[in-house]
Amino acid sequence: MLSFELLIFIFSGFIHGLLGFGFPMIATPLLSVFLSIKEAVLLTLFPTLVLNGQVARQGGNFTAIWQEYKVLILSVIVGSFIGTNFLIKFDSEYYKLILAFVMLLYLNKEKLNLSLEKIIINNSIVTMAIFGLISGIVSGLVNVMLPILVIYILESKIEKEKSIILMNFCFFSSKLTQIFIFGSTGNFSFNFLLYMIPVVIISLVGLFLGTKIRKKIDENLYTKILRILLLILSIYLIIQVFF
Repeated sequence: MLSFELLIFIFSGFIHGLLGFGFPMIATPLLSVFLSIKEAVLLTLFPTLVLNGQVARQGGNFTAIWQEYKVLILSVIVGSFIGTNFLIKFDSEYYKLILAFVMLLYLNKEKLNLSLEKIIINNSIVTMAIFGLISGIVSGLVNVMLPILVIYILESKIEKEKSIILMNFCFFSSKLTQIFIFGSTGNFSFNFLLYMIPVVIISLVGLFLGTKIRKKIDENLYTKILRILLLILSIYLIIQVFF
């Protein structure tokens, strides 16, 4: 394993443990600096699946989350199926612009000042389907659905612990869909699967460390660092596409 990949996976796992989310949001743009979007997505699928499953399992109460948000989760699966197939058939460096846009959207969600609360409350099933589908498509293309889900969660006024479980449930469903599609189209060689074993282990080490110190370290400081890193990466990706 290359040293830059080792550092990326440990760091991304650490952030996920610290905040309860964020592995693909960090790992995908960092890896795409050195690799194509498709290669970055492939490398992050299995560790993301395992980390999301671990965080969701710790939160528990799968049945209640499924009953309340099954339309959102099923829409995420459909969107991921569409986005992943599109990525396989039409791989392009321009997807980095989508990734950069998604990160900038996340960083500026407070400044948008858009209120969808009444629309979501009055059309809960429809809005769940729309947000789920868009989140899944973006996840399939660039491996990041967090900003779209964050907007839905904030506007729906979902409490923190419940939102973390829901996000990881959606992430897990999306990754499972992507793994199935990539696997059925012959993108996973035996050597690649062997390579994933240390990748997953290293990512779990990062998750463990982040979870351990979550209550001991100022979370606001790490959130600020995360935002600065995402801003730098989004600008870099835009420059990389055009220059």
